Amino acid sequence: MQSYLQNFLFLHSILRYFILLFVFVVAVQSLVGMMGKRKFKPVNKQLALTLLIFCDLQLLIGGLLYYWKIIAPGVFSSGMVMKDTYSRFYAVEHSLAMIIALVLVHVGYSVTKKNMDDDRKFKRLFWCSFIALGIFMAMTPWEGKQVVGRPNIPHMTQ
Repeated sequence: MQSYLQNFLFLHSILRYFILLFVFVVAVQSLVGMMGKRKFKPVNKQLALTLLIFCDLQLLIGGLLYYWKIIAPGVFSSGMVMKDTYSRFYAVEHSLAMIIALVLVHVGYSVTKKNMDDDRKFKRLFWCSFIALGIFMAMTPWEGKQVVGRPNIPHMTQ
């Protein structure tokens, strides 16, 4: 079971780079579209959809990790979650912040399907993706981050 857990953690850690890349691209192309008064094209919608798919996949893997590392071992039932910085970060802060960012990505994508003028689409997509990018960057357990940091790319076990 431990090797499966490590492999899921590896996949979860690698997938974050795809999410960060796509949320950055969506934010930049939305800003360019908004500032340049451009037409909202199908490629803009496709980029937002790709970001959404990566985020949903990340949520699925993160949910499995949450169950295996937090729920199943009884971390919440021990009553020590809020007293331990490491446990609190993963059980509460990281999880809640990433769900908020995921909701923003979903809201941003839903705007691409609405019948509204292109400037408003770009503006809403920009703000949703920009705020999500900020949350992703702030709440990712980067290597070197005090207490909660872990290697940027964990080793995959065989």
